[in-house]
Amino acid sequence: EMNRMTLAIAGRTLFGASVEDEADEIGSALTDALGLVQRLSNPLAPLLDRLPVPGTLRFHRARRRLDATILRIVDERRRSGVDRPDLLGLLLAARDDEGDGGGMSDAQLRDETLTLFLAGHETTANALAWTWHLLGANPEAEARFHAEIDAVLGGRTPGAEDVAALPYTRGVFAEAMRLFPPAYLIGREPKEDFELGGFRIRRGSVVLVSPWLTHRDGRFWDAPLEFRPERWTPEAEASLPRFAYFPFGGGPRKCIGEGFAWMEGILALAALGQRWRLRPVPGAVPRPDPLITLRVNGLLMKLERR
Repeated sequence: EMNRMTLAIAGRTLFGASVEDEADEIGSALTDALGLVQRLSNPLAPLLDRLPVPGTLRFHRARRRLDATILRIVDERRRSGVDRPDLLGLLLAARDDEGDGGGMSDAQLRDETLTLFLAGHETTANALAWTWHLLGANPEAEARFHAEIDAVLGGRTPGAEDVAALPYTRGVFAEAMRLFPPAYLIGREPKEDFELGGFRIRRGSVVLVSPWLTHRDGRFWDAPLEFRPERWTPEAEASLPRFAYFPFGGGPRKCIGEGFAWMEGILALAALGQRWRLRPVPGAVPRPDPLITLRVNGLLMKLERR
C-alpha cells in the first residue's frame, strides 16, 4: 500500500500524471526490474541475459511495461501543450548548450524520467513501511506520535506548513531511516589514488559505505538497536559527527530528492496516522530484502480506525 501511495504522489507531483490505475502493474514491474540487482552478482549474468530463462523474461517484460508507462506520460505532456514547472517540464525544456542545442531524445527522456520516478517513490515507500512496523512494535512511541498529530492538526488535512510543527513525527521518520535506511549501501568511485585506514585505494575502484552499519554503531548512538524517536532533538542532531547519519548519502552526489522525501514522509505519516492505527499481525515477521533499496518482506499489519 505504501508503494501504491508513493507511486501516485510521484506521478502527480513530479510529472503531473495519474498512474493510480496502473499502480499494481507498475509496482510489480519495478519489483521484477529491481531483481536484476541480484542477478548481476552471478558471474553468468551476461550469458543469462541472452537466454530465455524465466528471470530474464520477467526482466524484459518489466522493462517494456515501465518504458510504455514513461513514454505515455511524456507523450501526454507533449500533446497537451501545457508548460508545467515540474520535473518533466524541466526535462522537456532542457537543451544541450555544449552540443547542437537540441533537446533530449525519447530514449534519454525515458531513462531520466524512469530514474526520477523510481527514486521518487521507492525509497520513501520502504521508509514508510518500516516506520509503521516500528510504531506498531513500540506502543509508547505510537501513542506520542498520535498525540502530536491530533494536537497540531485537529482532524484537518496536513500541509507543507505543518511540517515544522511536527517534530516528534519527524523524529519517528528519522529514527526509522536510522534503523532501516532505504539506501543501505552506497558506492563511490575515487578520482585518484588515496590511503584510508592503512589501505591503499586505487583510482576507479568502487568503495562501498554502509549507512546500515554506521547508523547502528555504538560509538555514535546510545542504545543503537532501540527505536527512540525522542533522540532527534535539534541539539542532539547538531552534536552528531559528520556522516554518523546519512540515509540520503552525502557530498556532491547526495540524493537530490532529500527535501521532497522528508516532506512526503512526514505528511504521509500525519495524514494516515490521524485516521488509522496500524497493528502488527501476530506471527508475521518482516525481513529486510536488500535490492537497490532496503525493501521489507513479510510485513503484514491490520488497520484499526481511531
